[in-house]
Amino acid sequence: MKNRFQYTIKNLNREKIFKQIVSKCQVYDVKFLDNQISFSVNYKNKKHVDKILEKNNSKVLQTKQIGMLAFFKKTIFRVGVLIPLILFCLMFCVSNFFVFDYSIIGNELVETSQVVDVLKQYNILGITAKNKIDTIALQNALQKLNHVSFVSVIIHGNTLVVNIKEKVYNPEYEDQGGFDYLYSEYDGIITEISPVQGTVLVKVGQTVKKGQKLVAPYVVDTSGQTLYVKPMADIKADAFFTTTYEFADTQIKMVDTGNCVLHKSITLFNLPIYSNLPNCTYKSYRTEQTVEYLSYGLLLPIKVQKTIYYEQVEEIQENYFENNKQQILQTTQQKTRQLVKDYEIIKDEYQTVTSVAGINRVTTTIIVNKSIV
Repeated sequence: MKNRFQYTIKNLNREKIFKQIVSKCQVYDVKFLDNQISFSVNYKNKKHVDKILEKNNSKVLQTKQIGMLAFFKKTIFRVGVLIPLILFCLMFCVSNFFVFDYSIIGNELVETSQVVDVLKQYNILGITAKNKIDTIALQNALQKLNHVSFVSVIIHGNTLVVNIKEKVYNPEYEDQGGFDYLYSEYDGIITEISPVQGTVLVKVGQTVKKGQKLVAPYVVDTSGQTLYVKPMADIKADAFFTTTYEFADTQIKMVDTGNCVLHKSITLFNLPIYSNLPNCTYKSYRTEQTVEYLSYGLLLPIKVQKTIYYEQVEEIQENYFENNKQQILQTTQQKTRQLVKDYEIIKDEYQTVTSVAGINRVTTTIIVNKSIV
């Protein structure tokens, strides 16, 4: 399958011409026909043969290239082979120079959506050229996410792989030195302290306020060194649940006079088809409104809306608090008891009433013994 050039010539002096050719180069596959001769020469000798044939005015019937090079030229330039070859080259380029997908592994505390948001910032979602992906910058950006200890970004084939190593949290030692105090959740008087760890800042019988520090997040050992720990303790107290309401001696109440005005309107598809809207001249009033459908179960939604305006006047009630004192005390007591959970036992409760400039202040206090941390 060496690369050669084949000739088929016609000439009366073919033997003479053939001798000239043989003297210049090596000849292969010689065939003598009636008045023709067929032979082949190495491709590098083609120019010498062409000159000899031209000099002797030989009639060249056919020339063709044979061998491996000719085979490849003939094969490659066929449409049926050329198109798949071009497509293969394109696919090879795309598959080697682009990223089609991403994979995120190792994340449990870190939300996948957080990582995807970072990828969007670097325009990596979808088909992305590999030379446009800065893996170092991407790693630095992902490293700033919460709970991330280490992150690596590599391109494996056509996939961008994000491997996340999350922080391991030990509740006993993590954030050492950053523990917060234990605070009181209620006002009350401390009745019992059961410390576990930390430094207790209060004592039994002490009155504390809501939000007051109860246990510090450290201990001091025998050598005087401060060791930070998570504060833990069970502290019980007589907790106070207090509410205060104010009532005036004189109260203005709105009462109906018995006069009223009816406004009526009928609509179809929310479009008015009838309305009766007399003028309402009342200075003060309350309203009641009703809506009815005349065509219930039918396709046409005919709606009737009625609005009644009831006239009201002011009525001054003298000694309102004194006349309704028992009912007011009972009502305020019930409202305060709603602050206590059903399973909690009320230890004590009391009410105080103070009056200043016609304003009566009712204070209800309920005492429950419970944990305040």
